[in-house]
Amino acid sequence: MWRTQLGMAIALVAVAGNASAYESDVHFGLTKWLAIQAGFAPAVADIIGTGNQRVDSGDMLFMELVLVYACTANDPLGERLAGEHHFPSAGPSAGPPQQRTVQPGSAAASKDANAVLGTPLDKSPYSLLLLGGALHTLQDSWAHQGIPSVPEPGEGLACDPLRAWANPQSRGGWNSHKADLTMAWPSDVTAMAKATYDILVKYPMPVGSKQPAKAWDAVAVELDKFTRASTKTEKAAWFRGHGIDDVLFLGGISLPDGTESFAASWPGRNLPELPSAGSRQHEIDKSLLAFFNDFFAQWMSSDDFNAIAAAFGDTAARAGKKPPAGDPELSARLKVWRIRDHGRVADIAHAQQPLTPKQRSAIDAAAKSGALVRYDTPAKAFFPLLPRGKDVSPLLPFFVAVDQSAAGKPRAVAITKLRHIPYDSLAVTAEQTNGKWRIVSILSTVDH
Repeated sequence: MWRTQLGMAIALVAVAGNASAYESDVHFGLTKWLAIQAGFAPAVADIIGTGNQRVDSGDMLFMELVLVYACTANDPLGERLAGEHHFPSAGPSAGPPQQRTVQPGSAAASKDANAVLGTPLDKSPYSLLLLGGALHTLQDSWAHQGIPSVPEPGEGLACDPLRAWANPQSRGGWNSHKADLTMAWPSDVTAMAKATYDILVKYPMPVGSKQPAKAWDAVAVELDKFTRASTKTEKAAWFRGHGIDDVLFLGGISLPDGTESFAASWPGRNLPELPSAGSRQHEIDKSLLAFFNDFFAQWMSSDDFNAIAAAFGDTAARAGKKPPAGDPELSARLKVWRIRDHGRVADIAHAQQPLTPKQRSAIDAAAKSGALVRYDTPAKAFFPLLPRGKDVSPLLPFFVAVDQSAAGKPRAVAITKLRHIPYDSLAVTAEQTNGKWRIVSILSTVDH
């Protein structure tokens, strides 16, 4: 049902999320360090790392959300690009998951990287971003190895098993960050780094612009502490100890902070700013759009989550004229997704069952002492989304699909991606009761 309605509302969408792969500690930081060991100057290595990391929602060319292309719309281009950039497979871009198995370091995974090795010498200094992007696909083949799983977010959001790309169950599944975490896969990280290094060493550069590469064995012995680091603090210590002092790129990764605090403010994304937090999406009822505009603005600017839950939650619709004190479940969900250190609460945030009192208490504890993310304006909270369809669309902070619930009530889902949790996408579901829209759930997928 969702696909039909969203197709009518916004046609195909160019921004949605790629299921989880390695994060910026690998795609930017480790890639940059490996490039330096391969003989590139630090400033050049920075460009290679930037090109690599931008493939994860760092440029409008590389944003494909599985909640859209496989769960709420029919977007063959988004589906194909997600596969090509993050799930390189010898199989078809659409088909049974068993036909789309990802093999680490395969010909499909190495295709773009091998192609960029053919760059002419006079053009090679200008193709470093492309080199980084090609390495991203190769690296993801280790993170995503296996048969892709199918997201099951719930609330009527049924994802097409023939078109969805998500982490294999053997790597943690569609709703887990486990595939991202180097400490869970030490031998894979070494193999991935070796394949990356081989490409970096072979990349052609004009004489004098690249120093001799170190022997791989000398590089490999330095990787163990990086791979096994279990907090951002430990990752930062490794990078600083290896000559990379600017560790802003660690801000959004899915490890807990540790003893340091990390702002999610890596400046390397190439994304336009949203003019406001309000959506101007075409062909959506104005009252529904106003409801979501008000909800998201308050969610991103207020810390009174009980009040937000009372004002927008389903309990308010059931309680008559006077809203109750709040919905504990919705209030906790609102709070957990505003915690900047997502790695600390990721397991709770991704829980599909109603939260227990113990989990809600853990969220309250994690949210104390300035732990909530704050933005100068609500507009700065969102990744910009751009629908792909017959009409020109403005940039959107979220986009809405309309349908009906199993009980026949009007239902809508607003899909968004927040800056401080770059490896997740959220779906806020609302139903209309007694003529009023009310939030009934906040769903999520691990996503790039």
